[in-house]
Amino acid sequence: MENWMVRLSKLYGMFQNPFSFLAGTSEGSVLCIDIRTEKPVYTISAHDNEVSGLAMTKLVPGLLATCSADKAVKIWNTAGGKPSCVTTRAFPEAGSLHCFVFLSRLSNHAAIGALQGGLLMWDVAANKEFRDAFNY
Repeated sequence: MENWMVRLSKLYGMFQNPFSFLAGTSEGSVLCIDIRTEKPVYTISAHDNEVSGLAMTKLVPGLLATCSADKAVKIWNTAGGKPSCVTTRAFPEAGSLHCFVFLSRLSNHAAIGALQGGLLMWDVAANKEFRDAFNY
């Protein structure tokens, strides 16, 4: 594995593949890294600021959520190793977003930690683009 010269801000182990993990960078990118290869499996230009949160859920295959200091959460479909942005939700009143987690038994409900907004809750399935992308 090569020594990538990027500033990492967040790491997330992928339960779907024991050899892979996601790495969020301070420049706003997300890298999917397989430790058996020399180059990232894919790279997403996810945000304008550092990626501060990465989350997936076993209940919705291919679902990836990212959040950032740019005050936005983005939902991605990573199925087939070709990520595409499904939807973006801005939380301008919350300030910088610092963490994101899907609730374990409610795959469409998320908790978001924000600098000024404290704890935010979001029912992602209320978004039509999410429902269409994941047949939810």
